[in-house]
Amino acid sequence: MRPILALVATAFGVGGCTTASYEAAEMSCSEYIGKPVSSRIAAYGPPTSVYRINPSQVGYVFKTKTTAYVGGEPFYTVNYLTGADKHHAPVRKITRVCQGTYVVHAPMDALPLSERVIVEVLP
Repeated sequence: MRPILALVATAFGVGGCTTASYEAAEMSCSEYIGKPVSSRIAAYGPPTSVYRINPSQVGYVFKTKTTAYVGGEPFYTVNYLTGADKHHAPVRKITRVCQGTYVVHAPMDALPLSERVIVEVLP
């Protein structure tokens, strides 16, 4: 009886780990604040437009679409007559559109992209 309870406890423990992979797929557009705009361009490609907001800030307009498939984690069901059966959670498709303007501190136009730091994200 104790091995079956241990197996059930393990199955519930494994089932609780599905949230971490789901949360990793849902990332915020604001994760780039404090980083150079070159890292954003390297990750998702060039901006759709660039414009000067004021003498010390430049706006980079981005629109990206990412798709991730999450799920498929194994879980177990236990029947004391037949033993444990392994199953897999359903796989879900998560499509995320990140659209907005990244406000960058750039007091001069000659400043390289690697030194232009993102200070704000506007919707």
